[in-house]
Amino acid sequence: MSASCEVCALVKRVEDAVTMREAGATCIYLDAIDVEPTSGLLAHVAEEGFVPVLDEVCREPDHARLDLWVRAGLPVAVGNLSGLSLARECGALVETRSCIPVHNTSTLRLIGDLGARLAWLSPELSLDEACEFARADALPLGATVYGRPRIMTCEHCALQVAYDCDRDHVHCPHRSEAHWLVNIDGRALPVRTDACGRSRIYLDEPLDLVPYATNLAEAGVARLLVDAASTSVDEACDALARLRRALAGESVERHGIEGLAQTGVE
Repeated sequence: MSASCEVCALVKRVEDAVTMREAGATCIYLDAIDVEPTSGLLAHVAEEGFVPVLDEVCREPDHARLDLWVRAGLPVAVGNLSGLSLARECGALVETRSCIPVHNTSTLRLIGDLGARLAWLSPELSLDEACEFARADALPLGATVYGRPRIMTCEHCALQVAYDCDRDHVHCPHRSEAHWLVNIDGRALPVRTDACGRSRIYLDEPLDLVPYATNLAEAGVARLLVDAASTSVDEACDALARLRRALAGESVERHGIEGLAQTGVE
């Protein structure tokens, strides 16, 4: 396995971190969108070395919930430039999520100058583009090798078109149910609504770059991530097992698509 490439997993629940570590992940990212930042949880996250992953949307009322995750000397992955600015001011070990788009080396250098220690690449990039950016050595990079890409974030709950809504998004009984938006070509796109009433729409098929993990590692990508938040834990464990085999030099099968261009979604 490449010594310079770290195997990571993104989870929605703290409880899933143990499973992901047992499956081979050495670094855990915690999707903090629906997680209440209590003092006990913040202490546990810091002790375990988890990396909180913050929203791509941050309005004024969101600061009370999100800013608590940004702490001096501790890692955090931010989804917008205001989060990057706050992390720099606080002295946090900040990374930028793929929703802060990076499509050239000048942007990578700028993000680094603004305080980022690592940037996560967009799933819209081709494998060749990702490797090209990594070889430029402008900033350490991370790439998601398995998971359903987020196509859109809607600041209004998509479930309101199907159900009566009392605006109590936290206790909405429908948020835990499976929902899809069917687009013009019949693709059923999963929809998930958070406690703030924001809906995220995902691709119906997982992106799977696991068979190309050695290409990314050899090009210099520092972290490869399996997304257990947009897929099931079982799927993620399978992807982690394949990822570790791929990095060890074995040939592995693909369980999803190679890129967004194959779907007609860009």
